[in-house]
Amino acid sequence: MHNDRRMFRTYTRSLAALTFLIASLCLQAQYQPVVFDADRNLLGNGQPLPAEKLWSVTGPVAPDIGIVEVRAYEDAAMKHLAATGRWERTQWNTDPTFNVNMDHKLRGDGKYTVVLGFYGPIGLAASDTLAARLNAYLGAYVDQSVDVGSNRTRLTKPTGQVMDELNIIVRQGTDNYRGRLNMPFPGFSQLVEDKLDKLNATKLSDGRYLFKKKEDNDKRAQRIEFAQREIGNVKAMLHAELRSYLDQELMVLRNRTMLADQATEHTPNTIAVNLGYGGIYNSGDVNSLSYGQAPYAGLSFPLGRRAFSSRFLTNSSISVGAFLENTEDDDGTTLSGPLIDRPIYLAYGYRVFRMLRLNAGGTLVQKDTPQLDGGTSSSLSVRPFVGISMEINLWLGIGK
Repeated sequence: MHNDRRMFRTYTRSLAALTFLIASLCLQAQYQPVVFDADRNLLGNGQPLPAEKLWSVTGPVAPDIGIVEVRAYEDAAMKHLAATGRWERTQWNTDPTFNVNMDHKLRGDGKYTVVLGFYGPIGLAASDTLAARLNAYLGAYVDQSVDVGSNRTRLTKPTGQVMDELNIIVRQGTDNYRGRLNMPFPGFSQLVEDKLDKLNATKLSDGRYLFKKKEDNDKRAQRIEFAQREIGNVKAMLHAELRSYLDQELMVLRNRTMLADQATEHTPNTIAVNLGYGGIYNSGDVNSLSYGQAPYAGLSFPLGRRAFSSRFLTNSSISVGAFLENTEDDDGTTLSGPLIDRPIYLAYGYRVFRMLRLNAGGTLVQKDTPQLDGGTSSSLSVRPFVGISMEINLWLGIGK
């Protein structure tokens, strides 16, 4: 009996492990891997990067590397980030390879700059050195940003600007560092901003309550000391918040590889041709509706690409075209159109099935009215129309 239970538990655990492994493989299979060859400094053996697909970067990693970060930029100047991803070594992960799933797809027929950063632990001593250096920068900045007058202290810049520049000092100073918690510096708190606001209008005469009466003969020295005390309070708060941020397990950039001009796969361009049947409104309401009807043909231009846009935008389009036959007005007069002697339409379209699209928009029609002198007068008007069409995508492979 005990053996049966033991075998059942073993079977259950094995089944659970197998299920987890299969699920992991299925999840991984959604991403097309691109192998980084460190020796040859190549991505994907020099082949184009995947376009309009989920993709990942994998490659060898040294045992002392804890974080691998991959960034893909749309330009060589690395100002427009297109995709990013991060791999982190955990205490249970001793693999000699990394795998970074990228968070955005790449566009086809493009070129990207891909940057790989490898980060390793810095240790407590190096963390203390970094904190001391940043504290020195922050302290010097606060000193030059405060003007101590004869009776009050003032900031030389607006409080908001001072806060922004303090944050920039920390972010630039830690640009080559990454925390295991993957939490970027959030900026100094509202408490720091409140302290700066107070420092911007501190009356130095208030410091007289902090000194003994026998020191009243040197009021200027007292006021300077009071100002330095208030400035020191701001610095202390800055140092405390910085230390709190640096207390996460930091890693420093050990190696950086930049791969420029990485081409992506060619993605075929298509043009959507619509062939449909629609009705043009003439007059009347539901009970006495007058309309003309005829087949039409045109082109559709999608508002979104499937790989990058929502389902709604992907299925939506702007359609333009012409009716293949003229229609009649409610008085029997022929309705044609300008330029090509057929009604011209512009419409919003939405694909409801794979090849069917509903269209609704406006039609430009021309009405020729006979005159008493034997001539005709022409007038143009825009009338609503609705229709349903079959959509055919034609591949544009010219020059490819």
